[in-house]
Amino acid sequence: MISNITSLYSMKNVSASYLDLPTSSAARSTNTSSSQPQNSSTSTDRSVNVTISDEALRRLGLAQKEKTEQPNLTGQTSDELTTDELNEVKELKARDKQVHDHERAHMMAGGSLVRKGASYQYTTGPDGQRYAVAGEVSIDTSEVKDNPSATISKMQQVKRSALAPTNPSSQDRAVAASAAQKDAQARQEVRQQSSA
Repeated sequence: MISNITSLYSMKNVSASYLDLPTSSAARSTNTSSSQPQNSSTSTDRSVNVTISDEALRRLGLAQKEKTEQPNLTGQTSDELTTDELNEVKELKARDKQVHDHERAHMMAGGSLVRKGASYQYTTGPDGQRYAVAGEVSIDTSEVKDNPSATISKMQQVKRSALAPTNPSSQDRAVAASAAQKDAQARQEVRQQSSA
């Protein structure tokens, strides 16, 4: 689900590749390397090592607990669960994936308008693990003051973000409808300015 806000802090220089990074007591590292084409006698390899601390992830709202780090609260292993409990765990895992995919789609389409990482509501399954059952992404839906052309572009991005998931929620559709209305008003202002 996407929520609209008008005045929260802005996250800059955070790419979608950092979404849903697991955290633990130690900082995580992401390695990427790229190779440039070989010249006749030399080749150049560049490697970048990026480390993001748990505290930085928490402040950016991107921290997510690894399910493997969750304590087994019931003390049951998958071998000790009943068939009904195993089916419930299977459903919870599918829902968890669906929720994370949904919010990730909002964040990737929202780009710079996203004000903080997704927040999730969790439930504990019969296996003692936590599973996301709902989520929300905050996005800036305010109009650009005294600039209807910029408002049009912004509202188009808001609509794309709101409708990005495969199955937008009713809240997502409401945000998209509100953005469409602001877009139409901004277009009318542009027409009035050009005819004056």
